[in-house]
Amino acid sequence: MTVSTSNLTRPTSSGGNQKKYTCSVWLKPSNIRQGSRTILSSDVEDDGSNYASWSFEADGIIKFINVTGGSLVTNYQANDQSLDCTAWMHCVLRIDTANSTSGDRIRIYINGKQVTNWGYSTTPNNNDTGMFKAGTATLIGSRHGSSSQNRWEGSMAHMHIVDGQSYAPSVFAETDSDTGEWVPKLSPSGITYGTNGAFLKFENSSAMGTDSSGNSNNYTVVGPLRQGVDTPSNNFLKLDPFQAYATNQYGAVTVDFGGTATLGDNGTSMRSCNGTLMAKKGKWYCEFKLTQDAGKLAGMGIQKNGTHASRRFKNEGNNGTPGRETGSNGDEGITYEPLGSSFHIIKNNSGTAYGAQASQNDIFGMAVDLDNGKIWFSRNGTFLNAPGTSNVGNPATGANPGLTFTVGDEYWGIHASATSDGSGNAYTYLNSGQGHFGSTAISSGNSDAGNKGTFEYTVPSGYYAWCTDNIATQG
Repeated sequence: MTVSTSNLTRPTSSGGNQKKYTCSVWLKPSNIRQGSRTILSSDVEDDGSNYASWSFEADGIIKFINVTGGSLVTNYQANDQSLDCTAWMHCVLRIDTANSTSGDRIRIYINGKQVTNWGYSTTPNNNDTGMFKAGTATLIGSRHGSSSQNRWEGSMAHMHIVDGQSYAPSVFAETDSDTGEWVPKLSPSGITYGTNGAFLKFENSSAMGTDSSGNSNNYTVVGPLRQGVDTPSNNFLKLDPFQAYATNQYGAVTVDFGGTATLGDNGTSMRSCNGTLMAKKGKWYCEFKLTQDAGKLAGMGIQKNGTHASRRFKNEGNNGTPGRETGSNGDEGITYEPLGSSFHIIKNNSGTAYGAQASQNDIFGMAVDLDNGKIWFSRNGTFLNAPGTSNVGNPATGANPGLTFTVGDEYWGIHASATSDGSGNAYTYLNSGQGHFGSTAISSGNSDAGNKGTFEYTVPSGYYAWCTDNIATQG
């Protein structure tokens, strides 16, 4: 499930055990650095003075607070930052205010490990109450509506809400014996969900709030909630807000809509962003959608590990190229700019005329062959001719690429950029197989050679979506 401008809610008609409860959920955040993002909350009164909230704060710090009568009864806020937007994480909130050991009344775990380094740890009194009071509402992905709702931005999977039990993370997840990774138990046993408990798998795209616990405590969807193919078992590439840059102002870019869009603001500087996954070999496909008109700029392409996301990789003003590693060849990256009066495919800051001027809402496919060092771009499903020729590109056969490049002993990933002309925001949207551009679902359903991902146009034969399942076998 992908959340951005939506949430789920359920009224609490009968009170549950307000002293002991557990929430387990798999999360993949997208915009931790840009504000508080709520995982789970409870309204007592819709006035901001009585509620409980579990969230990640702007700097990636996990937090649980309980406010009663305007007073902060409980405030647990970690020192450690969970800043990784590239992978799924398992988070467990374990409450037991009846516990005689005060330090065990609030316990939070990330990927099976208990958080112990707290910046704030205001412990509740013995038998203090929190969620699941009669006449209140439980919300997933947002806070109460009386103030900023702090909606979750990113994805959620396998959420267990347990009323009346304090469960350890091992009830919901386990260590994979082959990989050593912490993975979800898809059908955990022995869970007593209690009066207000629920198990949300988010597996029914037309009823995302369906409760699979047996309680029939179904949640109501508010807003355009989307079902995604990105799961804890198969992680799809998205744009990473911690690799986002503006011209001469690093870190100033908004990465929006669950990591599928990069923003060009009302200024005229380039906003650009790298993706979260890289590969060393293999053949890869993704799509970009442009909302910019011809008076603006947009870029899409590939970059070598350690390089800065930029419209032109070696044109970085006075700031240089931060973090660039010296590779075995001189290629820094390739970018296709289809907008403006000069539409170019650019390699090492040298541009070659390519394609034709794009229109707003055009969809561009990008096929990258890291086995042979070739790249192609398509426009609305048709691959472009090789530069300066009438020879149509064909990634499936390897014919007539947009450019060739030396792969070298390097890892490669993707980037996207957008620039406004000062008259409004401009977005470049990415679909790496998630099946949507920003908050808009695609209208078709094409998969890759391994039947993974969902794309607007046909994926070239032998090419794959950028996801961890495919990288493990192809990259």
